Amino acid sequence: MKKGFLKIVVILLLAIGLVTSLFPSQIVQASPAKIAYVDITSGKLNVRSGPGTQYKVIGSHKDNTRLTIYSQTKSGWSKIKYNKKNGYVATKYLRFYHTMSRTEAKNITDKAISLQNKIASNKAYTKKQIHQILSPTHTSAYIDKLIKYDMASYKKDKKGNKLYEWLATDFPAYRIWGFDWSGKEAPKKPSVTYYSKNGKWYLKVYQYGKDDMYTYHQTLYLSKSSSKAAWKIYNYKW
Repeated sequence: MKKGFLKIVVILLLAIGLVTSLFPSQIVQASPAKIAYVDITSGKLNVRSGPGTQYKVIGSHKDNTRLTIYSQTKSGWSKIKYNKKNGYVATKYLRFYHTMSRTEAKNITDKAISLQNKIASNKAYTKKQIHQILSPTHTSAYIDKLIKYDMASYKKDKKGNKLYEWLATDFPAYRIWGFDWSGKEAPKKPSVTYYSKNGKWYLKVYQYGKDDMYTYHQTLYLSKSSSKAAWKIYNYKW
C-alpha cells in the first residue's frame, strides 16, 4: 500500500517537473496583490484572456488607469481582473510606485548637482572633459543638451578642440538651480516621486519656488537601469 502511494507521488512530481520545463515562461510568480498604473504614450493597453499575444483581446485600459496586479509571469504578463474575469496585460506598460524619503532623494540629487558645479564658471573645457566630469550622474544625451543650450565655445585648445564655458544668463535651459530641501525659502519642500517600469527605476523631484524676482516650477528627472545601478539625470525642466 505504501509502495503504491509512493509511486503515485513520484509520478505526480515528475509530471509537474515536465510541465514546468515545457512551459517555464508561463509559470506564475505568486505574490501579494499590488497596485500598478497603465503607462502608455498613445492608444490603449489591451487586456487579453491569457498571458501572451496569442490570446484573445477581451478589453482595454486607458493611460494612467489604476490596476490591481494579482500575479505575474516570467514572460512579462500581469494578471488582473476585467469585468469580474481574469485578464492579462503586458507588464512592460505598467508603472509601479515605491516610497523614498526626502533625505534619500536629497542625497541623490545633491550628488548629481555637485558634479555639475565642478565645471567652474571661469574655465573652459573640451566636450570630452565635460562628459568625463558629469558621466557618473548624467546621461550622455543630457550632457550634450547641457553643452548645446547652456554653454558656448569662443576658443580652441592646442589640438584644435573646441573649449566650452558656461553662458552668463539668468535663464539656463538644463543647468540645475538646486532645491530648497529645508523649505525655508520656497513655499513648500520638494516632492518626491519614485517608481519602476519595465526593469528601470525612475525618480522625479519637483519644487515650486519664488523669490523677489521670479516664480518658477522646477522638476528634475533621474533614472537607473537596475536597482544596483547609479542614478543619472536625463531631463530637467523649470
